[in-house]
Amino acid sequence: MNFERLKERRSYEGYTQQNVADILHVQRATYAGWETGKDIMPLRQLYKLSNSYELSLDYLTGLSNNDKKMKSKNTQIDINQVANNLKKFRKEKHLTQQDVAKALQTTQSNIHKYETGKCLITTMYALEFSKQFGYSLDELLGRK
Repeated sequence: MNFERLKERRSYEGYTQQNVADILHVQRATYAGWETGKDIMPLRQLYKLSNSYELSLDYLTGLSNNDKKMKSKNTQIDINQVANNLKKFRKEKHLTQQDVAKALQTTQSNIHKYETGKCLITTMYALEFSKQFGYSLDELLGRK
C-alpha cells in the first residue's frame, strides 16, 4: 500500500492526524500507525476514508495514479457483494480457489471464507488480489 498517499491526501485536505482519526473513530496513534505503514489499515476503514476524501481506493492505495473524484453511494462495505465479486472473477478466469490462494500466498480455506462471505477479505489480500490479477479494488468492493 502506498502509505505516502494517506499522508499526502491528509495534508492536501488540511487535516491533522487527529482530524482523520476522528473521522474514522479511532485513536490518533492508531491512524498514525496506518499512515506510517507500521500497521495495515483495515479495509472497512480504508473504504470509509476513501469515501470521505471522495477518491478511489485504487488511487488512495497506490494501485492507480488517477485521482478523479469518486464517492460510493454505500457508506459501508457489503461483504456479500465482495464475496460474489471474488467468486465471479475467479470463475470468469477459470481459476480454482487453490489457484487464487497460491497467488495470494494464503490457504484455499481463506479464499473459501472470503467467497462465501464468512469474513471480509483482509486489506493485504485485497491489495495483492488487485495487483496479481489486475482487478480494481474499487470494483472488488462494489464501488464501480
